Amino acid sequence: MTGVDVFSTSRERYLGPFGRDGYFCVGNADECDHLVEDGAVRIPWGRAPRPEHRARIRSLALCPTTAQLSKAVLPAYLPDLVNLRSLTVPARLVAHLKSPELTSLVIGNDDGQAPPLPLAADTALPALRALLWVSSFTTPRLPRVVDPLPPLEFLRTNVSGDAAVLRQLADLPSLRHLEVVDVKNSDVVAHVVAPLRALEIGGTGRDFPIARLTTIPTLESLRLNGIRAEIDCAVFQELPALTQLTVLNSKRIVNVEALLDCPNLASVEFVDCGNPFKKAGKALFEAHGFAQLDIEYS
Repeated sequence: MTGVDVFSTSRERYLGPFGRDGYFCVGNADECDHLVEDGAVRIPWGRAPRPEHRARIRSLALCPTTAQLSKAVLPAYLPDLVNLRSLTVPARLVAHLKSPELTSLVIGNDDGQAPPLPLAADTALPALRALLWVSSFTTPRLPRVVDPLPPLEFLRTNVSGDAAVLRQLADLPSLRHLEVVDVKNSDVVAHVVAPLRALEIGGTGRDFPIARLTTIPTLESLRLNGIRAEIDCAVFQELPALTQLTVLNSKRIVNVEALLDCPNLASVEFVDCGNPFKKAGKALFEAHGFAQLDIEYS
């Protein structure tokens, strides 16, 4: 069976694979340990990279200790890294960023803190095309940290009932890959103005309007995780480009047989969804000849 993973391919296109040449991290040994295991070269916090390393640095992760982070100071050599394209940084350091070349930004937020003012990334980071907001807290939301946004093609963010997040989506016709989590009942799809190819929706309420997905006919890959609303699989027949469908941790699923009539659907994965296929349905899907089928633990 041939694997079909449009979603992961899209993610890698914008964020890039780790462990390749040019991957560096900045911090003490404990903070950088997991990155070094993945192939990163460590630069001690407070020291500059070796002269022979400067031109090699394409992807950089800043990993300060709590004490170092409290000073909210970026390494002074950042502007000199002419080949830097991808940066991972804590939220409290974002306000000081400025780079005409950076294309990918991962913002971590482990303490729920925001900088005093959001970064105007449309002017400070004009080449940015991918932004991944990783937060263990529902506040602050992304607009408190970065706003306005440049013409992104990739965005991951939590919604958490914040109208400012929806406003950011409505200002991004350039998006091609969108991941939104903690959506609750917010009608996020109504604010999508871009011809998305890949979409993840996570953490909805029971009244989330799943049928809105039909307004994005360009979708090739759809990932639904923790959907409390009813998912009528007939909706997916209205997505002519849909190649890959992943549904996780979602219990209210009906009409799964409608997936058999989705013209281009090649990959189907359902995990922890209350067994909507039953025994007979699983046999029917196995006989259909999908390139990738994972419904054993649906």
